[in-house]
Amino acid sequence: MALADARRPGGAPLALPDGPPYAAAALPRGSFTLPPGDPRLQALFDGQPAQHPSHDNLVGATRWWHEHRDWMDFLDPESPTHQVKMVERALYLDLWAPYLQAEAPRRALDLGCGVGRMSQWLLEEGLTVELVDPDLRSLQAAYAMARAVGQGALDLHWTTGESLPDLDPVDLAVAAEVLCYCEDAPRVVANLARVVRPGGLLLCSVEARWGWAMAADAAPGSLPELFREDGLVHVTGDRWVRTFDEAQLRALLEPAFTIEVLRPSHYTFSGPFETAAGELSFEETLAMEARLRAHPVLGGLNRAWIVVARRSS
Repeated sequence: MALADARRPGGAPLALPDGPPYAAAALPRGSFTLPPGDPRLQALFDGQPAQHPSHDNLVGATRWWHEHRDWMDFLDPESPTHQVKMVERALYLDLWAPYLQAEAPRRALDLGCGVGRMSQWLLEEGLTVELVDPDLRSLQAAYAMARAVGQGALDLHWTTGESLPDLDPVDLAVAAEVLCYCEDAPRVVANLARVVRPGGLLLCSVEARWGWAMAADAAPGSLPELFREDGLVHVTGDRWVRTFDEAQLRALLEPAFTIEVLRPSHYTFSGPFETAAGELSFEETLAMEARLRAHPVLGGLNRAWIVVARRSS
């Protein structure tokens, strides 16, 4: 399930440099496959039905990779979703990047790394990064991204947060838009606590309780999900998301992690007010985010929560 286990389509091993971790600048070109760390992933990759409702996220991702690859591979500047995803990352980094600069971590975990949006940032900063994702196509795209960056070092793991492998301790874990899609979020948090060293950081974000229903990407017919007490939004064959209010998110992360910052975000570029917002620069987006957070009514309609937490000793 790690890069050492990678095989070319014909079965030959990937000719890797010394490692792990592997210097990004020395990674070989070409396609590969990996054995899954969670055996259910191979069945989903092969197009078999989901075995748990949360796996509908992977079912939907598999379909989108086949039908809209340009949308999925959004680190490509030609992707129609590239700009909005980069603005979204910049919004995260407005909060997270100062912690990286102040604490100078050396090893990081990017859980649910996708095509490498956050790993790209970490590698460019020269870190060693463990990339973990349940979607093999996304991992393959993240590998290509790492080769292009040519900085830092890495390893890949095709698995879930529930089946996180034994890793050397990391100084920093990123879980951007991950815990809300996990089958067993408390188990994933426990695994993160196992991997992050005491005093290390967890940078994460999750879907918030109310704002999703007003966003342009809300699934048609999903309005009744807004009334569920458990916060789930489930569209069979497409998505499964557990939304959180502030108290639920704090209960999930504590006491394994001490929350230092919990910031509501309205995603004014792709959230409940995106149509009304129109085209905004990043500076205008930050200013509007602050106004929305401070408003007595609109403040509670945030699309997401962005968190800085520290591993308890």
